[in-house]
Amino acid sequence: MYLCIVKNGLRYIVLLSSFLLITNMLSAKSNDTIIVKNFQVEFKASYGFIICHHPEMKYFQSHFPIFELSFHQVTTGRKSWQSKSNYPSIGFSFLYTGIGEMPEIGRAFAVFPHIDFNCLKSKRHQINFSFGIGVGYVTQKYDRIENPKNTFIGSHVNAAINISADYSYMVTNRLGLSAFIGFTHFSNGSTRSPNNGINIAHAGIGAKYFIQDPKPRIAKQTTDNKQYRSWKKENFTFNFAVLVSNKDIKQFIGYGKHWQVYNIQFNALKHVTEMSKFGIGFDLVYDNTDKELLRLDGIEFTDIEILKPGINAAYEISFGNTSFNINFGYHLAGKELCEGRIYQKLGAMQNIWKGLFATIQLTTHFGWADYIGVGIGYRIN
Repeated sequence: MYLCIVKNGLRYIVLLSSFLLITNMLSAKSNDTIIVKNFQVEFKASYGFIICHHPEMKYFQSHFPIFELSFHQVTTGRKSWQSKSNYPSIGFSFLYTGIGEMPEIGRAFAVFPHIDFNCLKSKRHQINFSFGIGVGYVTQKYDRIENPKNTFIGSHVNAAINISADYSYMVTNRLGLSAFIGFTHFSNGSTRSPNNGINIAHAGIGAKYFIQDPKPRIAKQTTDNKQYRSWKKENFTFNFAVLVSNKDIKQFIGYGKHWQVYNIQFNALKHVTEMSKFGIGFDLVYDNTDKELLRLDGIEFTDIEILKPGINAAYEISFGNTSFNINFGYHLAGKELCEGRIYQKLGAMQNIWKGLFATIQLTTHFGWADYIGVGIGYRIN
């Protein structure tokens, strides 16, 4: 046990030393060949464990290291949303873990864009909250013959979500050290069963380094939100989107079957601040898995009865060309409602051109993932 801790500690020290050496070499050349504005490199090493949220997962209880390499651009307030969000940093992260070197699960890799919010920031001390979502790859997946013990994941490619909170101390104006706690989740959104997901809790230390001397922040402009209190048309936004997804169901687990889900959604939103909007949304869902479930139960149906119209309360927050939405809804009708009438949506939208945007949406029922949809939409105003 102690020998293992010492070995892992030495491994972390070697990796951290290599990280600092590389960043020092980069900074030495920054005046000659590298032109970077407020660019920061960060390395984190942590130790974690799988959260066993199903009884059969207790077989996989173990502790293991996790490594993360991140590239940030620390905002200076050049755009209004940056100063209003207390100068967050944005960037990409690469994550790796051996998940205890268990052959049934294998290893996990992830790459994801992220945004780090400064909850407290002084010259030396920082408290940050980070959120990232991207793509993950797990080397081993469920197979009903060759790997039946892996009830976590039914696919190699998954969504990866990473959340962390850290305290950082800036040793110099370019070098900072941190301690953090984090949560990492791998899931395929029910595109393949099983989809219990891999939930990892972890804690560790890190180091971050500015390639060049950081740029000073632009002072915040004091503004109020009186202009958004009126009900003028310029304070309203209307979003329309069409999404499609693949979905698997546990009744056909391990057989490689999947079905399409089609979703049309409309949101009418009103600004309450420059960045935040509240409103009402409407959904129309056609889920082909509902037909299979009704057939298994011997229930007759028509295509119209498969449709699930819904109404929801909607919230959206924007960071420049990127927006995030949360919807809490209720299905008004539908022949097959075994997941329940109440649903939630978590999504992201990226502006492409003028009012056109791409979107990805996760539909859940009180935390249980139903499906992930991707699509395209159009925004008015």
